[in-house]
Amino acid sequence: MLKPVKMSKVRAICLKASAPSVIKALHNLGAVHLKDAELPELERAGPLSSYDDISSRLIRIRSMRESLGKNLKVPKRPHLLEDPVREADEMLQESEKLALLIKQKEDLSKELEAASNSQKSLADIAGLHVNFSHLNAGSVQFALLKSSGDKASKAEKHLSKRKNSSFTKAASEGTAKVFLIAIPKSEDFKSLEGFGQILPLPRLSSTPRHELSVLKEKAAELQEKLQLLEGKLSRFSEFHSPKLLAIEEALSIEAERARISSMFSASASLYYIEGFVESGKVRWLESELHRRFGKRVHISEASIGHDELPPTKLSNPAQAGPFQFLVEFLSTTNYNEIDPSVLLLFWVPLLYALIFGDAGYAVFSFLMAFAMYKKSAPGGLLSNLAKIWMISAIPAFLAGIVFDEYFGFTHEHLLSLLGFGSMKLYEGFHRVSSVSSLMYLTIMVGMAHLALGFLLGAINEWGHNRKHSIAKLSWIGVEIAGYFIVASFMFNAYTDLGVPAIGLMVLSIAGLVAGEGPIAAVEIPGLASNIMSYIRIAAVGVGGVILAEAINELLLPKFELSPLGIVIFIITLAIYILVHAVSCFIAMFESFIHGARLNVVEFFGKFYKGNGIRFNPFRTRRLYTQES
Repeated sequence: MLKPVKMSKVRAICLKASAPSVIKALHNLGAVHLKDAELPELERAGPLSSYDDISSRLIRIRSMRESLGKNLKVPKRPHLLEDPVREADEMLQESEKLALLIKQKEDLSKELEAASNSQKSLADIAGLHVNFSHLNAGSVQFALLKSSGDKASKAEKHLSKRKNSSFTKAASEGTAKVFLIAIPKSEDFKSLEGFGQILPLPRLSSTPRHELSVLKEKAAELQEKLQLLEGKLSRFSEFHSPKLLAIEEALSIEAERARISSMFSASASLYYIEGFVESGKVRWLESELHRRFGKRVHISEASIGHDELPPTKLSNPAQAGPFQFLVEFLSTTNYNEIDPSVLLLFWVPLLYALIFGDAGYAVFSFLMAFAMYKKSAPGGLLSNLAKIWMISAIPAFLAGIVFDEYFGFTHEHLLSLLGFGSMKLYEGFHRVSSVSSLMYLTIMVGMAHLALGFLLGAINEWGHNRKHSIAKLSWIGVEIAGYFIVASFMFNAYTDLGVPAIGLMVLSIAGLVAGEGPIAAVEIPGLASNIMSYIRIAAVGVGGVILAEAINELLLPKFELSPLGIVIFIITLAIYILVHAVSCFIAMFESFIHGARLNVVEFFGKFYKGNGIRFNPFRTRRLYTQES
């Protein structure tokens, strides 16, 4: 639980002729994390000979699936495909029908778009009752002018005064007008540019209104054909997509199997395979392969190289799942170090509770986190964050009882507001009036947190570098000695332990210098800074208390039995609840972020390196198919 699952390295040798069957067996067993098997005397193997045929079909099948869009009908039950390549060839014969339907749809869509654009362009001139096929006089040229507002009036006056010209007009969109103007070819239309937009003269065989009517009929006909075609495509998708998805999955699995041999080394007749498997499954794996292949496969356990890093698989209780997600989100735990997920199950809620510390807010935060969890995608960042908030709300509620904080009220004040009179059930630890005690508490928590980090660091280093391990333990000595020296000589406490603490400090510094060099002694003030950073627990927490109390002082609704009083009460109550909700949400983020910083920066910095390799066994993942 505190260490990753123990891994063993295995080696397998098989005949090339048996390789497809061995790979298929390993894929189905799903127990081996394959690695590059490099031997100086052997060459790197390539993909299996079937890879090109499989991948070429897979590309075409995926293209066919993408052509059908996203709303595909999934299989009701897994398909059993005896020969995925043959099934793919049969399916690809249907791709020509699909391509034809898609091309027809594209052509119809383009025609419909062109008809729609033509309708838009004719809409402006639909009011001109002129047969445009007659506008071809030899000595006269025509133009269309679109103008609006004052420009339209000025354009009309200008055209009325012009000699050797004539025009007709029609209303367009809104206040716009369109003028059809005729002038001699010896003149030009530059004088009209300041009055509006000169439109291109369309080539029509009749009046715009008649042409527009013809276009509308054509668009309706095209739309009807398009709907019929979409129906055919929908029926094609409904009929073929279940099997298409199954074939794609089957080919993807076969392609993965054919490609994985690139990680093997090979001789003329043999494949050499290496990988990692959970130590508890080594004998099971050996027996399964021997049962299936007998002497055609030789598998044995091998020693892990000194510089070789096995993959990491974490094994934690379900309650630690969100915290494991948080750890892996930062960096995969190194195989040789302690997994902090279970430790975070204790420390993250504890630090959160000490900062948050309000029982009323804790209930509200639990409900908010629960709603967030229900609406978020399972297994995602937001889902796991909501789980952490829900778990942390429980100790936060208990801390709120200890601190006697209920939405910024003490329990006595809250009971009096609810009509129970003056009832004092217990004496709480009020954070605002006990700041010095709260700071002392947070410093002690910080020291315990850091000491645990140094202890874990010592355990991590013990099997690799004993000097570094002793140095980690020496940091704990520095921490303890520093505490008693400060307490004895600055605060006149533990006076009998002052001199022994100095001796412990000297001994610990000697251990640091021996393990990490003289530079380690220079970093001792940094340890004091790390401990002081835990005071943020007190500072942020007290700030939250003051904010909640200020909201109660300024916005607490007061009820008056009058129409105006009731309205004011309802409005102020809504504002009061909203402001408290915002304050609670801010407190949730602040408590999580500051607590996470103390864990990630101060705590993890003492022992956690990360940069591990996540255990990813070579295994089959099926949704639409079953193994033949």
